[in-house]
Amino acid sequence: METTVIVDDATGVAEARRAAAKMAEWVGLPDKLHGEVALVVSEAASNIVKYAQRGEILLRATMYSGAVTSLEMLAVDKGPGIRNIDEAMRDGHSTGGSLGAGLGTMKRRASFFDLYSLPERGTAVLAQFSAGRTESTTLPGFVVGARATPRAGQDMCGDAWAVSLRGDALWVTILDGLGHGPLAHQASNQGLDYFRGPAVFDTPEALAQQLHAALKGTRGAVVGLAKIAPKERLLRFTGIGNILAGVFTARTATRLLSTDGTVGYMMQRVRPTQADWNAKSVYIASTDGLSTRWTLNGHPDLLEHHPSLIAAVLHRDFARDTDDATVVVVKEA
Repeated sequence: METTVIVDDATGVAEARRAAAKMAEWVGLPDKLHGEVALVVSEAASNIVKYAQRGEILLRATMYSGAVTSLEMLAVDKGPGIRNIDEAMRDGHSTGGSLGAGLGTMKRRASFFDLYSLPERGTAVLAQFSAGRTESTTLPGFVVGARATPRAGQDMCGDAWAVSLRGDALWVTILDGLGHGPLAHQASNQGLDYFRGPAVFDTPEALAQQLHAALKGTRGAVVGLAKIAPKERLLRFTGIGNILAGVFTARTATRLLSTDGTVGYMMQRVRPTQADWNAKSVYIASTDGLSTRWTLNGHPDLLEHHPSLIAAVLHRDFARDTDDATVVVVKEA
């Protein structure tokens, strides 16, 4: 379950608060956390209006093995940003030039809190709420974040993504159904159904071949498939079509090349690739709804943050509303 609220006035703040209450109930958070969720979401939305004038609140349930584990809030804007984050986190701090009111309180109320801000570039705030009062990882050993939006004017997103832990390796799939709307949505989600099913595969290229057969009769999709094996210190990747992917650290960037084709329609010879992987590595994959020129340059220390925050910032800065846009980020816990 996921809800996005555009916030640009007091009405948007109230709408975000109501959406948060519904989400907290749907997730099944303990009653004592409902008020804390409402407080944090209201504060984040109010700060957007006061300092950035316009932004959005994203609310969603995070899940593991089919069970809801937490409620996640992202507050994203392109406002003036925060020049001194440590000072802004102090209780009672507020200036008209930057977001700051209530950040310390928000951090204390959330189970997990993260923030990324650049002067004149905007702010992104992440807050998670779980019954255990600990950071909610999507999978044991890994932390995953993503942001996916449909083309402007469309209700259904033609992109889809999923992760699956098989043995000691994490598999990450991102699909972009050909075109937009319901038929693109059908193609990409049919691919996810196959990926989540009982099929047996040991390499991304083998999975690509199986998906090619499974998507026959649909519009087809472009696909990025990654297998992250920490014990082997290796990431294997197969991309078909216009999927951008790479493995990044603070000092290195390894782009993973895709081959031409459309899975389920016409797929040329698969050419797998690989990259070194270590505990500091970050895997990022996106559909072409993000500008092909997306880059981490100009985003200092972004990789040090939670994958959900990384995905939200990249989506904010590089997504195009003329296409479905998805970015998936994975790092070790």
